[in-house]
Amino acid sequence: MHLSPLVALLAWFPLGLILFRRYPVRVALLLNFFGGWAILPGARYTPTAELFPYWFLGVCLPSNYFLTKATVTGLTALAGVLIFHFADLKQFKPAFSDLPMALWCLIPLLSAITHWNTIHEGVSGTCYQTLSWGVPWIFGRLYFSEYQSLLLAAKASVIAGVCYLPVCLIEIFTGPQFYALVYGYQPYRWIGAERYVGFRPIVFLEDGNQLGIWMAAATLIAICLYMRRLATRILGLPMAWVAAALAVVTLLCQSAGSILLLLLLAPLALTNQRIVLRACIAVLLCTIAVFALIRMTGKVSLRAIAQQNPIAHSISVALNDVGRHSFAWRLGREESDMNIALANPLLGSGRWNWWQEGDSRPWSLWFLVLGMYGLIGLTALALILFLPVIIAVWASAPGNSSVQFDLRLMMVALILLVAFDNLLNGAMILPYLLIFAGMTTNDRQVVHAKILARRVL
Repeated sequence: MHLSPLVALLAWFPLGLILFRRYPVRVALLLNFFGGWAILPGARYTPTAELFPYWFLGVCLPSNYFLTKATVTGLTALAGVLIFHFADLKQFKPAFSDLPMALWCLIPLLSAITHWNTIHEGVSGTCYQTLSWGVPWIFGRLYFSEYQSLLLAAKASVIAGVCYLPVCLIEIFTGPQFYALVYGYQPYRWIGAERYVGFRPIVFLEDGNQLGIWMAAATLIAICLYMRRLATRILGLPMAWVAAALAVVTLLCQSAGSILLLLLLAPLALTNQRIVLRACIAVLLCTIAVFALIRMTGKVSLRAIAQQNPIAHSISVALNDVGRHSFAWRLGREESDMNIALANPLLGSGRWNWWQEGDSRPWSLWFLVLGMYGLIGLTALALILFLPVIIAVWASAPGNSSVQFDLRLMMVALILLVAFDNLLNGAMILPYLLIFAGMTTNDRQVVHAKILARRVL
């Protein structure tokens, strides 16, 4: 007998309000967003016998499911702050860095206005993105913009990974079982589950790739907390043990993309030379932007390059030989849907299932957004991810201590981890928006945040 996903999602609202009544607001927010993401079902999925139900989108984007763990946790946080901490909202001051998020929340409605047959979907999409993206962004700006609050959020990400350690180990040997045992049907439960050693776990997340990012992010931050001596213990355990355990289990999860990103970004997060750091981050940001531009314009075929260029062809053959076909498959999906996505280049089609006229849906979050909301929506998404990086690394105040800079640098690595992953995967972990938003706060707003922190933390 399974627990109904609908019952679990609806029950989270009163349980979440208890958190806001009982705990300090920052702790309640972290428990609500990270805890809700860790244990709640994605949505009340309609079961299908199809082995590859590609039409199920990640809950970070609007689709035919409105009640998801993204909207439930957003609505719970909004109600909790309004009921128990309403006075804190007077401290929120809109800033220039909030414009991309405001545009992102409004873009479904703006896109629908250009396609009147999608106006209902536009209104629903705006409500969806406001709850799932806008609410954690506002509360991130309000409550997680100064050092102690960001450190608390960093520890929460590590704790989220630590809590997943035992269940990940079980699923590595038994296969993805927990979601099915508790909630029943999970559309991507067995997609890519078989690995070289055992299975790739999912636990209660949306797919194995998202689980890989969840564990890689916890590992990245744990390593940085230990190496930079920003924390000595987590849940009473020595930081070194926690970092080592997370690293081992992340490798055992065998999510290749997550492991490669972890290996790439961990040295960057531990770099002390700001000139080298800024140069490396500039190169990474340009890499993301160029890769996205190439994919979105369709002017260059990566499949053709893989066939004609000797080096690229060798890499492609090597990936196929070790069983890693998914990279080429994802690129192929995007190239086949390119003309459909660019039919309405500025504001998109206004429909979540715009790809139905093609062979299959694309897998990249960036490409899905291009088809849904056009270049304007894609620009808003890019700025949500890139602005915190630019502000943290290039616009940090000269008076900031090296410890504060080290902490912000860890978060920059987390953002880059998510941004790179979104180039190939479409299931983003939205609780990280609390951290992203806190990174965009300017010096004057940090002063207000410190005053607020002394009252409520």
